[in-house]
Amino acid sequence: MENRQELLLEILKRMQKNYMHITEIERLTKEMGDALSRNDQESVQLLLQMRQEEMDQADVARNEMRMITEVLSPEDRSEVEALFTEENVRTEDFESTKIVELSRQIMRVRERVIAIDQTISSKLAGKESYYQSR
Repeated sequence: MENRQELLLEILKRMQKNYMHITEIERLTKEMGDALSRNDQESVQLLLQMRQEEMDQADVARNEMRMITEVLSPEDRSEVEALFTEENVRTEDFESTKIVELSRQIMRVRERVIAIDQTISSKLAGKESYYQSR
């Protein structure tokens, strides 16, 4: 793979941005739950807007990563994409190792955000909750 280290470094940079946005989404979601507990609708609306902006930025970072991987050969693309998803992937270099670590951290934060969001949704909508209909 030509310029493998450079491509992996670019992917890693985007992943770090994505991680920052995902952790901010987690913080805002927690604050939103607190604001709902206080019945502070103005804060909830503001936090929802802020959270959506972070989600949009996280999408941008993910799309940039996808664009980088699309320039790779199918074999190299599969190898790099495995770093994002596979549990027992072998890494050969610093960049690959960091991508795997960051992927796992992002997954854990996302799981926490979903759990918080489920709690909020269930409290607000009960049986009409998005999560109840799934």
